[in-house]
Amino acid sequence: MMSLWNRYQTAMSSPALPEPAFTIDALYLYPVKACAGVPVDHLVIDGDGGAAGDRHWAIVNARGDVTWQGDHPRLALVHPQLTDDALVLTTPGMAPVHVPTTGPLAPVHVTIWNERDRRAEVFEAEDAGNAAAAWLTRVTGALLRLVRLGHAARRRDTVNRLHLTTRASADAVDRHLAEAGGPPADPRRYRPNVVLRSDAAAFEEDFLQALDGPAGRIEMTAPCVRCVVPNVDPTDASVSPRTLEALTALSAAHHPGKPTTFGVYGRAKPGTRFAVGDVFSGEFAF
Repeated sequence: MMSLWNRYQTAMSSPALPEPAFTIDALYLYPVKACAGVPVDHLVIDGDGGAAGDRHWAIVNARGDVTWQGDHPRLALVHPQLTDDALVLTTPGMAPVHVPTTGPLAPVHVTIWNERDRRAEVFEAEDAGNAAAAWLTRVTGALLRLVRLGHAARRRDTVNRLHLTTRASADAVDRHLAEAGGPPADPRRYRPNVVLRSDAAAFEEDFLQALDGPAGRIEMTAPCVRCVVPNVDPTDASVSPRTLEALTALSAAHHPGKPTTFGVYGRAKPGTRFAVGDVFSGEFAF
């Protein structure tokens, strides 16, 4: 496998350098923001360029602020499933809770932090009811409620539509962890929508501009700046700094002086359907 630096040097002297093919190795949908992902065999792109049904629901705290795994790691143990008429939440050792999705719910307002503009924004939402709230409180030990986000909240311009990672980069993190005497990181920690497999070097996705394939095109929009969520083990919700430390070290080696990143964000044409096994060519900007 050609190293990232060697590919860069070769690309500068040979515009005709063949690019590696990228195959979709896994796909994930996150019906509830901050909760566990659902492995799926295909994604349909919605009108905003992201996965249809992704993060339409969210968890709010007692103040009505949309919250995350950084504050409540045990949300990693909440596994959502969408049926024809309900959102079902499950977790080990507890009976599931069912929230009907076909009728109206109680209107509420929720607050979402806008990291780009450093301000809180208020949006319309619908509360899923006391049964779901009591269930979440038993799971997490905190006063939390489930809400269905309104259209404006889902379409806000600070939302990153698709998150893509590669097996090669995840393997590089595991090698770094092994060198420090630690176990590998469950790749679900990175919370991707699309996991890609290829012969490309680790972190080569940082230079992707687009992926093109028979199913359609995915255009990259930004690197994924990492928070503390990769420190949460999705199997038991335990928290350790090892994974983020590894991401920080590897990111600094490739992009000195810049924020810690892992993976990239993208957007696709509405109505496109991507499936596990789809193959793409990469368009790079070294």
